[in-house]
Amino acid sequence: MGRDKVLSDRYELVERLGQGGMGTVHRGVDRQLRRTVAVKLLSSALAHDPQSRARFRREAHAAAALNHPAVATVHDVGEEPDPDGPRPYLVMEYVPGTTLAEALRDGPLPVAEAIETACAVLDALQHSHEHGIVHRDIKPSNIMRTGPGPGAVKVLDFGIAKAFTETATRITGSGAAIGTPAYLSPEQISGAEIDHRADLYAMGCLLHELLTGQPPFHGASPFAVMHQHLFAEPEPVSRLRPQVPPAVEAVIQRALRKDPKERFTDARQMGAALADALERSVMATAPAPAPLPAPTPSGRRSAPGSGFVSRLTVDSVLALSGCLLALLCARGHVVETAHFGWAATAAGLLGMVTLPWSTRLSCVLGWGPVAEAVAVNSELRRANDGWAHSYVGIAALLALTAVCCLASAARRTEGGAGPLVAFWFCATASVWYLLDDLHKLFVFYLLLSLTAVATLAWETTVRVRRRGGRTAE
Repeated sequence: MGRDKVLSDRYELVERLGQGGMGTVHRGVDRQLRRTVAVKLLSSALAHDPQSRARFRREAHAAAALNHPAVATVHDVGEEPDPDGPRPYLVMEYVPGTTLAEALRDGPLPVAEAIETACAVLDALQHSHEHGIVHRDIKPSNIMRTGPGPGAVKVLDFGIAKAFTETATRITGSGAAIGTPAYLSPEQISGAEIDHRADLYAMGCLLHELLTGQPPFHGASPFAVMHQHLFAEPEPVSRLRPQVPPAVEAVIQRALRKDPKERFTDARQMGAALADALERSVMATAPAPAPLPAPTPSGRRSAPGSGFVSRLTVDSVLALSGCLLALLCARGHVVETAHFGWAATAAGLLGMVTLPWSTRLSCVLGWGPVAEAVAVNSELRRANDGWAHSYVGIAALLALTAVCCLASAARRTEGGAGPLVAFWFCATASVWYLLDDLHKLFVFYLLLSLTAVATLAWETTVRVRRRGGRTAE
């Protein structure tokens, strides 16, 4: 590579990953330590003033002192010669994965996943605030998802926003607002003194977007958005997504107060409020007809049937449909074998029994026999088609799709009925073609049993962890 692709004769820039108002981000290689790094080459706005560059180095060194699993580590800071003046750059831990901004392109996150993700970010912010560092630019593109779990996140760009803001103020002589308008706190916009509560306001904006797919304020121009931050009230989250628990909505409303004094005291308090709201939503208790002086376990049994109705969702309707179809397939003798009738009946009944506890497990049980009945009566059979390449390709792609659908369902912290239905239809069609023998139904029974046991274990583990977290509080 050319000389212009290497910084300080050490950091080789391999690939540009992105570009923003603060500069460009590259995937690079540290030639001395032989490791992959992320290099942020800052905008030329930071290059003209020696005091600004010194301030940037101080902020970068402060950010390098942070040691938290959800904070991207800062390795080095330096300057690169440039015709317009030395350009500062920052060398950080390379974090593979996708940003929350990329994840939001597919729509809002599941409620539980959004809350747990926000709690992980708040934990990182609490750590940085305790070390005197305010992020100032919390937004979806600055948060990386590093794994399938909602808590596997990394917060990027600590310290950069402060240096950039102070530099802009020095150069322009004004308190110019630096950052993304959709997540700026009122005090950042008005040029007032900023502390850690500006990050909490941004977290309210972030959680609003994770749950609804859009930030609380949006307009035709950045100035219109900033005006709303100063004077308008956000639309309640429940209007955009009724499934969001009232306690979660209350946390967002408090975080988005115009006056910093009316927000949460710190990130730990906001995270505890979100965790408590999540635990209460998991209980799924029906509201009593009248307020009770003290809630008791027996209160859950008031208003019979209302608890099920309050949880009637697309997933639960899909699971119930599968159970009913399984019973109809058994009664109609759709698959004429000695075992399918009783297996489909048992699966349908067990699915109905488990539906109030887990729509995911109910869906696994109910839709398995339905998909098998469709596969048996389809024309995709090796006995008819032989090993023609086209049909083998169809069966192989169906098997690959089934694996992807099952993985998608496993990654979700709630719901997931749709991917499970797709899994069953793809898996059974593939099995019916690839295993053209008298024992293929027994392979299906084994698959049904293993999937049901795995789903049961997964659901039980999630509930045990949540109870353990509640006890720890």
